[in-house]
Amino acid sequence: MVEIHEESTTRHDDSSVPSGGSGDSPSTTQSHILRGQSSLSDFLKSRQTDVILFLTRTITVLCALYFILPFGTRSSQYSAYSKAFAAAAATNALRIHQRVGGLRFTREFLSMVLMEDSCHYLIYSVLFITSSPVTMALMPIFLYALLHTVNFLVQICHGIGKATNIADKMSEITRQHTQNLLGVIACSEIFLLPILIIMVFVLVFYQLRVSLEQAISSPNCPQMIRNAVNFVINLTCRLCPSTVQ
Repeated sequence: MVEIHEESTTRHDDSSVPSGGSGDSPSTTQSHILRGQSSLSDFLKSRQTDVILFLTRTITVLCALYFILPFGTRSSQYSAYSKAFAAAAATNALRIHQRVGGLRFTREFLSMVLMEDSCHYLIYSVLFITSSPVTMALMPIFLYALLHTVNFLVQICHGIGKATNIADKMSEITRQHTQNLLGVIACSEIFLLPILIIMVFVLVFYQLRVSLEQAISSPNCPQMIRNAVNFVINLTCRLCPSTVQ
């Protein structure tokens, strides 16, 4: 296990990131903040990028909770599920921009992007946005967003010098449970691996079915082949488990 932390916002070209990118871990960042150094508005203006990340992570947390808890209609819960992954994708896309800078059409740029953990979670989020809801898939993005959201709230409290006792308690609770939450995230990702493999095969076979149906719909296709393909498709569909709409 490792302590949860943001990837460093120092870019690969050793230049610093403007607009207040933060790359410190939740358990160590607050030690670098001067308490009561500025008003809330000044603090947020100096950390504009972190504020955007805070908002997207908050959306991820709220949408994930709305989907998991038994509130609202099924359609609204499915919408919240997609919004949670969309917000997580936006968060990781911004983190990639912080780390590697602007878009460049070079092999080195592509290799740097693929090495980023944020790139992996961006692909992960995009994969689940339009898929059928899988509750376990929300666990990694929800817990990471929750930990970093709490961390930024602690930074705000220390930065403006308000509610520092509450912030210290929040920080201590986060520090105590970080390892356990990381274990939950790791286990959920391990259990999700077979689901991801199945999703890939489902997509492949769906595209294969569409291609076969287009091929046999041609007037030039022999009737015997058309009947055989339809028989195989119908048999496969009957053997498939039924899905809840």
